[in-house]
Amino acid sequence: MAGARTGAGAEVGPRGAAGLGADPVRELMAEHRELCERATHPLEIAALLEEAGLGSTAVGRYRHADVFSLAEELFARVPRRPSAGAPPPALGQDPSAPRSRWHRGRAGAALLGALLLPLVTVLGGPSGPSGQAAVGTAVALVLAAWAAGGAAERAARWVRHAGRIQLRTAGTLAQFRARMRPVLPVALGLHLAVLALTSLTALAVLTAVAPRPGRAGAGGLLDEVVQRAGPTQWVAQAALGLLIAVAAVLRRCGRAGAALVGLLAADGLGAGLSVLRSCGLLPTGWAAVPGALTALAAGAVAAVLLPYAWVALGHPRAHR
Repeated sequence: MAGARTGAGAEVGPRGAAGLGADPVRELMAEHRELCERATHPLEIAALLEEAGLGSTAVGRYRHADVFSLAEELFARVPRRPSAGAPPPALGQDPSAPRSRWHRGRAGAALLGALLLPLVTVLGGPSGPSGQAAVGTAVALVLAAWAAGGAAERAARWVRHAGRIQLRTAGTLAQFRARMRPVLPVALGLHLAVLALTSLTALAVLTAVAPRPGRAGAGGLLDEVVQRAGPTQWVAQAALGLLIAVAAVLRRCGRAGAALVGLLAADGLGAGLSVLRSCGLLPTGWAAVPGALTALAAGAVAAVLLPYAWVALGHPRAHR
């Protein structure tokens, strides 16, 4: 087998110098063979080596100047094995299809629960005419979040597409991560812009159909539309939009389990807070404000998923 390549590109003979073994890279090949067989780009191998604590000093033992050049050699020397020995489907059937449908069904139910949070958490809050107005506004915001769901999926596809482009063009793992840093904020910002537009449209239709008593013509239609939802409801809608968009990105980038857990956690937290409010176990001041429980439930889960997604998207294997 040809000698290992150094960082300067020179060839090292099979006997090497400084008393090193004949092929010091072979031990890494044996230790990480399964990953190397499944890798689609050297950056995936470089990320694993960095996670294993292989720094620039340790790389020298393998006659390379940096982790990326070592990963390139591992990628070149280990043959690809896409299926990892999985048995072929019988008679053209996909044995994973029922399981995939089950996962999609759970994900769809969790997403529906998240979309309904503005309505679920407002029920049992304010009473009388103000309560009825809050319910109408919540219905409009639910429809707006549903209408913006397609934008979340498109943003998620764009994130994955951008990652695949950087896999082909980035020269090092550090360069790949640097280029991917602005991708998630841009995708989330675009989705929030679409969500704001659909929310304003839904509230405008609601205002035209059922104007609030004493507000007709006061300040113009735009002012009435903006004031239709209170500041807390707008914060809740933004938190919900972030949650849905981050979950969509995680699903597209191989983290469907984390996305499902996040959506279920938001659903459970929102429902639990509503029950606690109904039982009088929450302060009546802030808990009765429309949107407060949605903002708390969706915002808390989104605050956990956002840094997780930020780190996950820095790994090349998330963009296969």
